[in-house]
Amino acid sequence: MNARLRRPRRALAALVGSVVLALVAAGGGSTALADTGEDVHVEKTTTQTGASGSSWQSFLDLMLVPSTPTSYRPTDDSPGADGTKACPPARCRDFRVPVPADVKVTSTMVRVLFPAGYRAKKNKKKRYPVVYLFNGARSPYIRWSVGTELTAVTKPLKAIFVMPEGGIGDEAGMFSDWKDGSWQWETFHTEILTRWVDRKFRTTGKRAAVGASMGGLGALIYPARHPGLYQAAFTLSGAVDTNLMIANILPPEIAKAIGVSPPNLLRVWGNPLLERATWDAHNPVSLAPKLKGVDLFVAAGTGSPSTASETTDPLHTGYTEQLMWTGHRSFLAALTQAGVPYSAWVRQGGVHNWPWFDAPLRWGLPKVVAALR
Repeated sequence: MNARLRRPRRALAALVGSVVLALVAAGGGSTALADTGEDVHVEKTTTQTGASGSSWQSFLDLMLVPSTPTSYRPTDDSPGADGTKACPPARCRDFRVPVPADVKVTSTMVRVLFPAGYRAKKNKKKRYPVVYLFNGARSPYIRWSVGTELTAVTKPLKAIFVMPEGGIGDEAGMFSDWKDGSWQWETFHTEILTRWVDRKFRTTGKRAAVGASMGGLGALIYPARHPGLYQAAFTLSGAVDTNLMIANILPPEIAKAIGVSPPNLLRVWGNPLLERATWDAHNPVSLAPKLKGVDLFVAAGTGSPSTASETTDPLHTGYTEQLMWTGHRSFLAALTQAGVPYSAWVRQGGVHNWPWFDAPLRWGLPKVVAALR
């Protein structure tokens, strides 16, 4: 291509990017289409190495999926039974990971789901990549196998699936070593757990990070903060912009009154003004350029303004999913601006609960495993 033609095209892409970023900052884009009463599903794969015009077009296509009520009716998000269906003995085991005394976490339990035939004599020398699945702020480590179709979805996939604890409720770990010294989740997950898994099981050394809700935060910041440790990442309705979590620094009594989910992030990352660098160092939006080179998969619903009669738990609603989608607009814009390729699956509406995660799980998990070959 003639160099004189290339420069204007780059300038045009930059201009488009600036306009889109301004729209995102203003909160525009998610309700651009009228509700037709039918579900809308958009899947986009961007492969450009720079923030080209076509990259921005893919981004805009995703932004046009509206946040409106749909025909989807969520099931009750109460805990499922943890039995042989969720953790079949032939494939699944729970372990307690040993940790040094100076590394503090609320639990070192981990559930491991092995590929079919892992223990067969003919496969005794075969090695497998590892997919780590990180929990949400209200869910224990076993929730992936109890609350989703994970066991069935992974049956044909040749990988080891590891579900570690990440903290729950007031002590939800946020995939960080806490500023106040309470917990060292990042150290546990990225150093101790990965080494233990590679020593104990037959692994290839290739890894992916997968997470839902709060777990989506870990699935993105770990690959960005630890280059080379994970080759793929997949976030499902994840907490992808921590700037939207500033309310989590309020006093507990006020936070509870307005429905803010714990923990208090002053304990985790410090004051968001005085400790801005620490917040940015754990924000996927700020870390987006560092995800270049990672096979990246992003799935989300756009949610709904309504919360009435959706679930028995007001947190697991279309409104929460809409708030998560607001963060995705900023995150996907940051990826596009940085020229980071990603594959995205975005569906109109939806709620923020485990049954809703099944469809994107079926879409993305096979792609994640394929990326680790």
